[in-house]
Amino acid sequence: MLSFRRKYGRFALLGVGSLFFCSVQGWSEEPSADAVLSAQEASQASAISTQRRIDALDDETLRMFSTYRSELARLDDLNTYNTNLNQLIASQRREEGRLGEELEEIEVIRREVVPMMVEMIGVLDDFVSLDLPFLETERKARVDALKALITRSDVDIAEKYRRLLEAFQIEAEYGQSIEAYEGAIELNGEALTVDFLRIGRTGLFYLTLDRSACGIWDPSEKAWRDLAERHLDGIDYGVRVARKQAPPDLLEVVLWTAGERG
Repeated sequence: MLSFRRKYGRFALLGVGSLFFCSVQGWSEEPSADAVLSAQEASQASAISTQRRIDALDDETLRMFSTYRSELARLDDLNTYNTNLNQLIASQRREEGRLGEELEEIEVIRREVVPMMVEMIGVLDDFVSLDLPFLETERKARVDALKALITRSDVDIAEKYRRLLEAFQIEAEYGQSIEAYEGAIELNGEALTVDFLRIGRTGLFYLTLDRSACGIWDPSEKAWRDLAERHLDGIDYGVRVARKQAPPDLLEVVLWTAGERG
């Protein structure tokens, strides 16, 4: 038994020693310089690659942050714009409501004004027919133009009303002015060209071009009446004053009264 242990124990010891020697010999080998350089270069390359990725991520982060701030600014601008736009829309809706009410009022006024204007034109027509017969063609043409205007759909009611008031204003001014103009008259069945003298609406006279005869309009009989020769100078002077050919002065002219015969 002892001899067996000695025999095989020796071989076991030798085996363990051999293993220990191999292990020591393996750990005692030093790496070569090329291997160290290769490992260092690989480590540096890895570090550079990692740093580049970090830099790229940092740049991307900055870019995204800048974009985020820009979008926030845009959002603020859009919110301000939307607020202003909503206020504008609300104002327009209020204005739309007000205009709608005004249009309804205008339509009511239109229904009331148009008949009134038609009546005013009729009154003006009658007035011209009953008035002194001066500038008859011009005045009747003005009334006829108003009658045609009132029926036109392409002219708004304001323009129609303005033209009507303008015609009344012209007629009103005739009563405050003196005027002389040349025209035709029929006397004793003979057509003559004479000078007419209108003094407001107080008197309407005629004077022949050769200054040999004169007359006055009789509104009661709606006819011309001859005047005496003594009235020639006064009417002639009035014609020259109206045409600004003589200085204004008191005019000595006769006014027609019932029973007047010159």
